[in-house]
Amino acid sequence: MFFIGIFGIENKNKNILTNRNNICPLCNAYGSYDILKSYNYFHIFFIPLWKWNTRYLIRTHCCMKFCTLDDNIGLRIENGEMVEIKREYIHCDNNHNLCPHCSSQIEPGFHYCPHCGKRI
Repeated sequence: MFFIGIFGIENKNKNILTNRNNICPLCNAYGSYDILKSYNYFHIFFIPLWKWNTRYLIRTHCCMKFCTLDDNIGLRIENGEMVEIKREYIHCDNNHNLCPHCSSQIEPGFHYCPHCGKRI
């Protein structure tokens, strides 16, 4: 969070949908995952004025990993459309994890996020 007086810049993760009874795209376990919208925003008096760097993420409950979801599919889900999430819409990078607090990419061995400083 960057904050000066009455305005600042923050990162926000918003839970859009919890999808239950699915196969995990990483470990192939039967479980559920959350679909999140992650973005940065500029605010004045804590009222968001401008959003950028919007991306859609999937957080698995079985292995607690993050994957990215195609933006157009994430937008359709956010607008209330019932979309079947296929494996080709999900992009997983097994080499890196994402911080559950700020969604920054971190190395697998880290116990604290180097961007926000919170425990992983």
